[in-house]
Amino acid sequence: MSADQRLSDHERALYSRQIRLPGVGESGQLRLREAKVLILGAGGLGSPVGLYLAAAGVGHIGIADPDKVEISNLHRQVVHGFDTLGLPKTVSAAEALGEINPGLKVALHPEGFTVENAADLVARHDLVIDGTDNFATRFLAADACVLGRRPLVHGSVLRSTGQVGVFLPGAGCYRCLYPVIPDAASVPTCADAGVFGATCGVIGSWMASEGISILLGRRNQSQLFVVDVEAGSSRRLALAPDPACPSCGPAATILGLEKGAYAPVVCAAPTSPTMSETPLEITVEEASRLLSGPNPPVLLDVREPDEYAVCRIDGSRLIPMNAVPSRLAEVPTDVWVLVQCHHGGRSMKVTQFLRSKGYARVSNLQGGIDAWSLKVDPKVPRY
Repeated sequence: MSADQRLSDHERALYSRQIRLPGVGESGQLRLREAKVLILGAGGLGSPVGLYLAAAGVGHIGIADPDKVEISNLHRQVVHGFDTLGLPKTVSAAEALGEINPGLKVALHPEGFTVENAADLVARHDLVIDGTDNFATRFLAADACVLGRRPLVHGSVLRSTGQVGVFLPGAGCYRCLYPVIPDAASVPTCADAGVFGATCGVIGSWMASEGISILLGRRNQSQLFVVDVEAGSSRRLALAPDPACPSCGPAATILGLEKGAYAPVVCAAPTSPTMSETPLEITVEEASRLLSGPNPPVLLDVREPDEYAVCRIDGSRLIPMNAVPSRLAEVPTDVWVLVQCHHGGRSMKVTQFLRSKGYARVSNLQGGIDAWSLKVDPKVPRY
């Protein structure tokens, strides 16, 4: 082993607590030192991502962000400070990361992540971590990673909730969940709805942790984590490739990156409540109240037929999760749809899928039929 393939005494001391972790060791620490990670956005999510990747010993970090530091950033974008107000975020972030890891190599991309440079930037890095706050860049990153065969970690936050997505080549991509860029007006932004700075810290740290796990070879499945910081809850949803996915499916239609493809979809003004007015999840108690009301929602059960034979909620319609994409015509668009499964995991994935297809009034039934049996109707058998 040559000298440049070994850790120095300084590195062993600096990363000693990490090196002793199972699955890391000196070989894992060397892998991190040789890794190249591209961070999209040096804001609320990119700040903790960058700090923890640098502190973990990642050797090369690229930062793409076209913005400058503003005072409204500081309550959550902890990589910046009052002394960097007005500076490009890439410069401010690089200075902070260098204080944590003086040996870190940082490449600045103040032009941001664009259609023109996306393919090249992705090809130059081992991993892309996306903390941007607009749909156009998210979908551009997702498609560029599929085309470039690079893993992607995605994060998003709103108020006190967030999501962390891990998308591995060949194992399901971002568009398997969200096939089409939605209307930007259908989902509120942090500027509109607000966000807790600590929520960004939780989600960004989680993104960094997933990124490190990928670099260490400890992830082999795409997955989505749904986190509610205020409620103190999180759920993991395993993802699988969607055969109909326009990006990674066998009949993919996205074969390159074209500028016009990443303009936000503009929809006509809605005549009914939008996604931002429809909760992503509702409790079984609230669902029971709605279902017994004068204009009940449709209850869509996405479990398998054998599960449906064991127990069901009266009035529910069965469409197994894997059959939903081919049976969309059976899902009404003019009424509120509640999606239900056993514990709430599969139904959350279907809820997200339907929303990506433009279904504005769709919500997940929190806890599924198991929670319904425990809290609403104990005559419904549990399994």
